[in-house]
Amino acid sequence: MARPSVTRIAQVKEQAAAGVDYSPRLGARCPWCGKRARIYATQPWIELTRIRYHRCENGNCVLAATGISIKSIEVDG
Repeated sequence: MARPSVTRIAQVKEQAAAGVDYSPRLGARCPWCGKRARIYATQPWIELTRIRYHRCENGNCVLAATGISIKSIEVDG
């Protein structure tokens, strides 16, 4: 397996912190490996937006290996 570049890791870490889309049907996907990430914290709705925090559980994923959490944003409407 090729070693990931520091630049790529930094970009994905930034994307995970900024937030990925959340779908009630599909959940949130890890920006590194694309697998569905498990929710570990959910904030209450603020107007039409809800924020959740996830962790990737894919054993081969860089975000899972480094413990980086993934923020997701759900918009109602």
